[in-house]
Amino acid sequence: MNFDCGDADLNQFLQRHALQNHEKGTTKTYVALDNSDVTRIHGFYSVSPASLIYAQVPGAISKGLGRYDVPVFRLGRLAVDKSMQGQGLGAQLLLSAGKRCIQAALQVGGVALLIDAKNKQVCDWYKGFGAVPLNDQPLSLLLSFKTLYAALSASGRL
Repeated sequence: MNFDCGDADLNQFLQRHALQNHEKGTTKTYVALDNSDVTRIHGFYSVSPASLIYAQVPGAISKGLGRYDVPVFRLGRLAVDKSMQGQGLGAQLLLSAGKRCIQAALQVGGVALLIDAKNKQVCDWYKGFGAVPLNDQPLSLLLSFKTLYAALSASGRL
């Protein structure tokens, strides 16, 4: 497997844990492969079901919901190989994760992607897509399915 995003923890997750977690059903990981060399991974993301305590959820997302745990999907990891960074692949992976989770939510429920940003720069990148911080954790964000659905519609990806 050929992948280096520049972050040792993310590289190690992909190399050592992604397949095992995928097979156990704890987290599902999806990869973007090079069409001419399927051993070369351009990027990946991992998702799993999750929930949040109602009080953590920003009003823009919790409005109209019952005052109990809010069903979401956790975007556990998203990374792009250094050779592909800055070319829009991260945004494509985010939309892919969003579409996949929206499709699951139509069957089982869910209102947003829960994202744990590694640092302020990553947090700001997600905010650029409309993600909003949790009430009590500024580096944890929610990206509503309503916002994702609008982005998917605008890009013709639905």
